[in-house]
Amino acid sequence: MKTILLTALLFAAVLCHAEDLGTQSQTFSPDRDGRQQLKDTMRKKQQSGQLERFWRDYRTKTIEAIKHPAPLGIKTVYTKHQELRDLRFVVPSDYRDNKGRVIVKKGTAVEPLKITPLQTGLIFIDGRDQNQVSYAINRGRKQLLKIVLTAGSPYDLRVKYKGYEWPTGQNIPFYFDQRKAIITSFKLLYGIDLNSVPVVMSQHGDKLLLEYGM
Repeated sequence: MKTILLTALLFAAVLCHAEDLGTQSQTFSPDRDGRQQLKDTMRKKQQSGQLERFWRDYRTKTIEAIKHPAPLGIKTVYTKHQELRDLRFVVPSDYRDNKGRVIVKKGTAVEPLKITPLQTGLIFIDGRDQNQVSYAINRGRKQLLKIVLTAGSPYDLRVKYKGYEWPTGQNIPFYFDQRKAIITSFKLLYGIDLNSVPVVMSQHGDKLLLEYGM
């Protein structure tokens, strides 16, 4: 009995003299759901008008980039010369249909102008150069051409020349070679490096005629 009483007194004494040693690690309150935080953030941006300003600026920049694309860096050379090139593409690997059957074998040479003649030619110009624009329009009235810009605004030229006489009866077809898609394709497939403008591309027999300069 004395032992139990002594133990109780010692335990009480320890409790009376115990010190607050603090917490052993930092504690955090649980995070809110990430989706709800995102919704709250977007709601605040919408209420402040920041979201509307963002989309308005985005639309403006996108439309401006379409109307006035960055130049492709193709130089202008007026000196005239011509090249007659074969369009010949060698298939790099077997082409198969959806059943796995080989329809075109690797190494097959394809000559597109012998299969499908060009319905219209192409003329590449710098649309910022009025001399080249006038040359392209005059040339296009004599033979069917599509005018492809390597610099300048196809939109501005369509507006400027809306209603002008053209063989097809439609407005003059001004295009832009976005990301050099056409120029790069000719180089990769046929080794034709269009490194200067103006240049007219048209079919001559079963070959491609390139007329540089003006």
